[in-house]
Amino acid sequence: MLLKTLVENTSISSSFQHKHGICFYIEVENHKILFDLGPNDLFIENAKKMNVDLKQIDTVIISHGHVDHAGALQSFLKINHQAKIYVRENAFEEHFNKFLGIQKNIGIEPKLKNHPQIILTQQQTIINDNMILFSNIKTKEFLPQANLSLYKKENNQFVLDDFTHEQSLIIKEGKKRILISGCSHAGIINIKNAAENLIKEKLTHVIGGFHLYNPVSHRYEKQEFINQLANQLKQQPIQYYTCHCTGQKAFNILKNHLQQQIHYLSTGSILEL
Repeated sequence: MLLKTLVENTSISSSFQHKHGICFYIEVENHKILFDLGPNDLFIENAKKMNVDLKQIDTVIISHGHVDHAGALQSFLKINHQAKIYVRENAFEEHFNKFLGIQKNIGIEPKLKNHPQIILTQQQTIINDNMILFSNIKTKEFLPQANLSLYKKENNQFVLDDFTHEQSLIIKEGKKRILISGCSHAGIINIKNAAENLIKEKLTHVIGGFHLYNPVSHRYEKQEFINQLANQLKQQPIQYYTCHCTGQKAFNILKNHLQQQIHYLSTGSILEL
């Protein structure tokens, strides 16, 4: 598997602009995939620099209905007219963050829900024999406190988001079992365990944000929480590649525990598994 980071909060050099969000280009046998698109057109600029032809993309996965992961959906649809775009059925509902009593809409364009390239996914969607999407995480271990600032609108009322619009991807390739998550609002431990229960196998790699940093309040999860999370992640010989909402400070704490088990993906980085 080949993964190129087209958009992330940081970059490997000044050659690449960066932005709060995620866009991964993923190459597997017979498929060229974008996992999330980032907030704006930056993914287009960086795709050119990293020799990614966006017209050749055949599959797009939108991890959840927040603008930093899917704000560029309209732009992608103008470039590519054949990719299948997999989105949770409720990702197009209104989503908000709340800080100091002020709500800000962070949802994605609801009109795009009816676009012919959009495929609305259920709690489990099999793309093919080697790629599975899943959501509806039941367990509640190590849930990020940053979730408490995220809301949705239900019956014209603001209610805490339950993240049923979030989905993750499992890729099977040879002996590798790879989990890719966007922000892991449901908790990376819960998502990891759900993935392993679904495929009845142990994961070899986990890629994505762990949601240990709140970009609105600029607060991290407590160090004790991050330490305990690291101890849980260490229980298995998984290689972790994190980014985005994990945050640099939290990553450094995780790195101290996990050493060569964990790595950071910045804009411009290339990963071959």
